[in-house]
Amino acid sequence: MSDLSGKRALVTGGAGGIGMACAQGLAQAGANVVICDLTDEVCAQALTELPEGVESLAFDVSDRAAVEAAFAEQNAAGGVDILVTCAAIVKACPILEFDPEDWERILDINLTGTFHCVQLAGRQMVDKGWGRIITLSSVNGQIANAGRGAYSCTKGGVDMLTRLLAAELGDKGVTANAIAPIPVDTAMIRNVHGPKDRAVWHAQTPNPRYAKPSEVASAVCYLASEAAGFVNGHILNVDGGFMATGVLPGRSV
Repeated sequence: MSDLSGKRALVTGGAGGIGMACAQGLAQAGANVVICDLTDEVCAQALTELPEGVESLAFDVSDRAAVEAAFAEQNAAGGVDILVTCAAIVKACPILEFDPEDWERILDINLTGTFHCVQLAGRQMVDKGWGRIITLSSVNGQIANAGRGAYSCTKGGVDMLTRLLAAELGDKGVTANAIAPIPVDTAMIRNVHGPKDRAVWHAQTPNPRYAKPSEVASAVCYLASEAAGFVNGHILNVDGGFMATGVLPGRSV
């Protein structure tokens, strides 16, 4: 296991799903972990399932003033060494029918919210001369998945934002990488994927299942470690071989 002792890690969207699994993994690796989510109530509930010592902060990543206040608090506590951006929302809808208000909200959280957090964390990391920025993207940022228009566009934007961070911060001791899974078995995915969706994904994935939150967390812990010190600007697909393949003969939906 990666030794992250003495490192301060902040995980957005940390009160559930992938974010909680990442918080669990980072804490087990020795990091001082802070989970962030929308309300004190959801954070408090998450803390009951996480290791002792994990802290929490409640704020909306799309609210710049709230994000600035949260990162100022973290700076006073020693500054963020590791940032994992898991906060995201999704809506399934054909692009020609997409409500502009839904479009804007998804961009505000998934892309602009990520920008707020990586910018403010990145400044602290540059001051320290060391840092790990790990964004949560998706294979939907690399392919056009019908019915996921806004979500896919935000994840494509997250990929490019991650590469820009790598290009601009690499000589300052800070790396930036993205994790791009296929659907992960979380409550959010279960709300938007029915049996037919699962059957299609299983038929097109060499390892015919969804990813587990713990598998994404393992990749995050690697990228946060010293072992990944020369991995920078990479989009790591945690996808069971999905992006490496085309048609899989013999598979049926």
